[in-house]
Amino acid sequence: MSFKVIAKNGKLELRPCKGDSPKGGAPKLSEEKKAYLQEYIAQVNRYKVIGFFRGSPVTSLYQPPLATAAGIRSLEHRLKRRFDNVRIPATATISITKACQCNCSHCSAVYYNRSAKRVLSKEEFQEAFRQTVDLGVTTIIILGGEPLLRKDLENLIAGIPQKKAVSILFTNGEFLTLERCQQLKDAGLMGAFVSLDSTNAEKHDRLRRRCGLFYRALLGIENLQRVGLLAGISSYLSPQRLQENGFEEMMGLGKKVGVHEVTFFDAIPSGQWLKDDSCCLTPKDRTTIEKLTHVYRKKEGYPGLSVQSTMTSPCGSTFCFAANTQFYLTAFGDMCPCDFTPLTIGKFPDHSIHELWEKMITTPPYNNRAKSCRMQDPDFRSRYIQPIPAEGPFPYPLNEITGARENFV
Repeated sequence: MSFKVIAKNGKLELRPCKGDSPKGGAPKLSEEKKAYLQEYIAQVNRYKVIGFFRGSPVTSLYQPPLATAAGIRSLEHRLKRRFDNVRIPATATISITKACQCNCSHCSAVYYNRSAKRVLSKEEFQEAFRQTVDLGVTTIIILGGEPLLRKDLENLIAGIPQKKAVSILFTNGEFLTLERCQQLKDAGLMGAFVSLDSTNAEKHDRLRRRCGLFYRALLGIENLQRVGLLAGISSYLSPQRLQENGFEEMMGLGKKVGVHEVTFFDAIPSGQWLKDDSCCLTPKDRTTIEKLTHVYRKKEGYPGLSVQSTMTSPCGSTFCFAANTQFYLTAFGDMCPCDFTPLTIGKFPDHSIHELWEKMITTPPYNNRAKSCRMQDPDFRSRYIQPIPAEGPFPYPLNEITGARENFV
């Protein structure tokens, strides 16, 4: 390592390490790479600080804080992607159970969770986590089903090497008791997003088909904060929710309960909505979302904000993350491009995480980077989603659509 990042007065600074010379242990950071990192850190310093983790400012739950060992590792991998053209995943979303007490019509994992396939064992998950971090991942996002239904969740989190990666959790919030939150913190968790579909308790509970869930979720958010974990709200945006002021109301709730971050996903045709793209946002919707995002990021007292539409849409600032900087592993070990894409390249532990990743990024259409979310792209859906039989299996083998040979490098 030839550089370090320190936090000073809530801001980040790039510093050379001692011995940063051709004679030292690490190769000297080139001027081009140094300038790139300084520019990136300056950009991060312009973001709202939503909290602190291990002494480092945090600007989003999705990324490791840069003034930590995991954060510096993420910067090293960023350099490799930028200058060496290496496809290293930054994030892995991993489902650890198909069990869930809710029955949401919009759940993207509904078909997986109805499967009779065997869920990976604790030992297999531990090995999958180890191989995932070794591949280069610096943020592990733990999903379900409902992950808190696993009694060994804390053991799995504790097994993630904390100098290499951080972990966060997505949960419906019902089981975030004060005691459980403290156990999660002790295991090394950075924070959790609690899913809320509406600011109206009755509507939220109806959508989740779970009476009383809304207020238990709010209590869970309070418990996360009481033990010092970073707490976020996860929601989604559809044309209807925008018309009903869902964005503004959720941001208002986030401010009221004091969460650190609110994340809005696009409503994506997945799960039971797989063949129905009527939920997709229109260009006009995206313009509205962009304006609202700009307004709320400037408002004092509001949470941090991450919005899929402003990143992975045709007018977004980034690209489709699926099989580029992230992958998804189902509770059965199927590797998919992301948790909204019901296509799989193969299964762990039949193949290693490294083998599956290399196979996925060399198989069309994932051998090329897409500007925007593929699952919302009509051409992609026509070629790769519509051919999936109604009876599945889910996730569906990508090679059955592409005709690719199932060889592994």
